[in-house]
Amino acid sequence: MRPWLTHAIALLIALAMPAMRSTAAPAPELSLGPMVRLIDTQELDDHADISIQFACSTRYMSNTPVSHGTGTTITLRLGPDCGTQLSPLPPELPLVGGGGQLVTGARVDSLLPGQITVELTWSRSLDFVMAPTAAGLGLRVRLLNINRHKGSVFVAETEAPGGYAVNLDSSQSPIAHEIVEAAAAGLQTQAYVSETDIDDEHWFRLRVGPFTTRKEAERVLTIAQAHYPRAWLAVNDELTDLSPVEHAGVQSPEASGPTDPPLPDVERAQVLRAARAALGARQYREAVDLLNRLLRQPEFPARAEAQELLGLVRERAGQLAQAKAEYQEYLRRYPDGAAAVRTRGRLQALAAASLEPKSIGDSGAATNNRWALAGSASISYQYGKAQTSSGRTTTTTSSVSSAQVYGNLLLRDRGNRYDFTARVDGGYAHNLRTDFGGGSQDRTTAAYAELSDRLFGLTARIGRQSLASQGVIGLFDGVFVGYQANSTFAVSAAAGLPAYSSYSAVSSQRKFGTLTAEFDPFHQAWVFDAYFFDETNGGDTERRAIGLQTRYSAPGRTAVMLIDYDIAFQQLNSATLIGNTKIGQYWILSIDVDHRRSPLLELSNALIGQGATDLRALETGFTPSQIKQLALDRTSTSNTVVVSANRPLGERWQFMGDLSAIELSGTRATGGVPDTESTGLDKNASIQMAGSSLLQAGDLHIFSARFDNSPTFRSTTLSWDARFRLHGAWRLGPRLSVEKLNDSMLGGKQMLYLPQLRGDWTSRFSVFDFTAGYQVQSQQALQQQSLTGQPDAGTVQQRSLYLSATYRERF
Repeated sequence: MRPWLTHAIALLIALAMPAMRSTAAPAPELSLGPMVRLIDTQELDDHADISIQFACSTRYMSNTPVSHGTGTTITLRLGPDCGTQLSPLPPELPLVGGGGQLVTGARVDSLLPGQITVELTWSRSLDFVMAPTAAGLGLRVRLLNINRHKGSVFVAETEAPGGYAVNLDSSQSPIAHEIVEAAAAGLQTQAYVSETDIDDEHWFRLRVGPFTTRKEAERVLTIAQAHYPRAWLAVNDELTDLSPVEHAGVQSPEASGPTDPPLPDVERAQVLRAARAALGARQYREAVDLLNRLLRQPEFPARAEAQELLGLVRERAGQLAQAKAEYQEYLRRYPDGAAAVRTRGRLQALAAASLEPKSIGDSGAATNNRWALAGSASISYQYGKAQTSSGRTTTTTSSVSSAQVYGNLLLRDRGNRYDFTARVDGGYAHNLRTDFGGGSQDRTTAAYAELSDRLFGLTARIGRQSLASQGVIGLFDGVFVGYQANSTFAVSAAAGLPAYSSYSAVSSQRKFGTLTAEFDPFHQAWVFDAYFFDETNGGDTERRAIGLQTRYSAPGRTAVMLIDYDIAFQQLNSATLIGNTKIGQYWILSIDVDHRRSPLLELSNALIGQGATDLRALETGFTPSQIKQLALDRTSTSNTVVVSANRPLGERWQFMGDLSAIELSGTRATGGVPDTESTGLDKNASIQMAGSSLLQAGDLHIFSARFDNSPTFRSTTLSWDARFRLHGAWRLGPRLSVEKLNDSMLGGKQMLYLPQLRGDWTSRFSVFDFTAGYQVQSQQALQQQSLTGQPDAGTVQQRSLYLSATYRERF
């Protein structure tokens, strides 16, 4: 790693940590920080969870592709707490932490005001399903079947053999032969005890196997967990002593013995010589066929030699998983054979190679044989200026002028038993505007250390962090503990101090605790999550809720349902249903039905519109039951229905369309706070056509039309977004959006023109991104003449210029 970059990251971490001090910083404008606070990935054996935290509330609209592909683009509508939405947000390139080589990158973009897209990419085509959080401040994406491997082109297999075994139990004391025999008899397969050293401790492991396919091993694992609840799947992990010290029972059906009639010894010798010749000529497929023919024979003197040779052929052909399985089969059959020592050495070398560190984010480098490091440092500048003309009066204001420095650092150690992860994300934003606040703000989105024990299925994390658990709101400072009891059941718990934004300081006023359980009886086809969440504020119950989420995934269909119920208020806080299905060969239909409290139902909502700054001050004028009623009265209810469809049109075009309806209820007038009216039913429709390679190879064009109709306004928006490849690593993207708005609350008609130019340069370690836009807003409003008092049509014009530039260095 470059020395100057090391010092820069260290400086960024030092700047990030002051956000943990005891006095709170003032609430920032959204423009002073990224829209996405944190993207983190947690990988398990068969799936990975991506957790995204936003700076303000968002509403899921759609994603394309919906459930399978090398990535997805998620469309979200910004909530009212996101501030002004007249201009698109600058693009963001957040670091993806913890994703290994699975999640390769993320990009946040905004084409239309009030709407963003989050583009996530992974290293290969995967199935996935997503769900929002109960508060709307986050999004979770689960990648399914991440360890599914296809067969090699050299042999006709549906799944590559991997030397699988089922670990039934582990002990530091020798395991009696009677226990081994009981395991073999109960599971009707080969049982054995192996020995291994882990972190200077000697362990005896009761196992069944080996199995040559994961499917067979998982079948036995499911049966075994009824009597061995701590059973787990082992894949090529016999690194120390690979020969069994105790064994009993029968072999698995896949290794049950010869299936061919015996051949004459002369013919067997000829086949073995032909296999050796094919290996020397690098005709690996022919060699595999010949050796498999020999291994289907009854036991004969040269069979051990053929078994070892098949492992060597697989290894030379690059089929490392198959090679490990063949070497393990040799040691199982011939633990004292002439080639046993040599075979153990080869198997250990292959196993050690599989543990070499990999990239741990969208970039990353190995620091030694086990440690890996990834991170980035970025500096950006945003500038905005607005000019308003009405009659002969012109006013010019600076809307934003800020510089930001951010850094990310992710350190990981993968050991034979333990995994250690440390992460720090932080930054510093300096507001250059002297007419609005001024000063600077620091932020910390992550500062934690995590330790995982794969043997016992335990994970512990401490520090400022974010979780995929539904009950946790935003970031928090505290501790998380998770326990994977078996392949179908897991529990986790978290407790600490909520930090509702990355600018929040540590405060002991609010405390929370949550308990989550996940049940997966159908191997990711149908997963059930349940949680209990409790938060207090100065001794009062801020929020106490129970929740349930179920996820269903099948080829061509996915569905997610989330329910959050507040048992303190005895009110339904949110209920969400997201589903999609494939219709025919090309059409994909999606639906999103959402009912929720807005904002999230909490006792502190009683402070909205009041002069009091905390609940203690509010208690001087209201009783606890009155404060509880005030919180209910200040919390509105929103209902959303979105139906979308998409399909490809030929090789270059794709059609996407959606219909949606949103309604936000009003609030009552109580406690000296006036009421608010309902927004009424806001109906909108949008269509989008995306075409690629229209003017040049690899270009992209998106043509969109959106129609909004609500009781207070009507609007029509047309937009064009393009992306062209220039010389080298440069890309250029012109954009144009035109909106016609008739807003009765503004008293007239408006026309908005949003031309924009975006460009970026991307290399392996560096990214430079710039955006320049110019918004022209023309409003026809009715104004009252000062002399006659009669209404007169007037024109108000507003012009806004905004610029942003970001340079990011990755390592």
